[in-house]
Amino acid sequence: MEWWSLLSSDQKLTVWVAIGSAVLGGTVSMATSWLLTMQANRHALKVRRVDRAERGAFLAQQALVKLLQLGNSAISLKGTIDDQFDEAAESGHEDLLPVQKVQKIEGLETDFENFLTEELAFLLHSHDADLLGELLVFEKRVISDNHAVATYNRMRTELTDRLEEGAVAVDHAKGTVLSSELKGREAILVDVRVGALQGLLGTIMERLSREVVDSRKLLGRLNAAAKQEYGDLFPSLKFEDPEKC
Repeated sequence: MEWWSLLSSDQKLTVWVAIGSAVLGGTVSMATSWLLTMQANRHALKVRRVDRAERGAFLAQQALVKLLQLGNSAISLKGTIDDQFDEAAESGHEDLLPVQKVQKIEGLETDFENFLTEELAFLLHSHDADLLGELLVFEKRVISDNHAVATYNRMRTELTDRLEEGAVAVDHAKGTVLSSELKGREAILVDVRVGALQGLLGTIMERLSREVVDSRKLLGRLNAAAKQEYGDLFPSLKFEDPEKC
């Protein structure tokens, strides 16, 4: 490097300053670029976490709505039965058999939206992990209750048809009360059907009473678990325990 020896001290200093500035500038540029990249990555990660949390909270809200629909189904069916018992008492027919009072149970549901795995997955690592299984069991119970009600309605209609074949009196003023002259085999068949309907109605009433209570408890537990998991992303809701009402 003969040209270097030809340079004066000031010139050499100028060259070193230029080289140092270039190296320093490159280093600063690389450091700045690295810092910006790291910040961008952290921001992207934070955005993904927020998006994931918001979606999780939304899915938990969907599960809560589905649970509300299941509970409301049980409440509706139970209310229909209770109303018919009240009407029978008010019309002076309190001494009739339950199957005579309850002619048809309105409010049947056939289009339930089942819980999705992604809606309840957060419960697996929650403080109330058992709730996941209990919700799925409750869902099946309410759907089964509706099937039982459909069976009761069909059998009750068939019984009414048989009674009407031998009816000799219909009291419209106090509700539909049939007096039948069925005898022999037909009378026995009617007795068997009445007995079967009595048993089915009793089971339905018992199960619906349980579903109404359990639905409120499950709503409270699901709400608490989702609130703990998602915080302010999940709405503040309050459900009363039926046993304390």
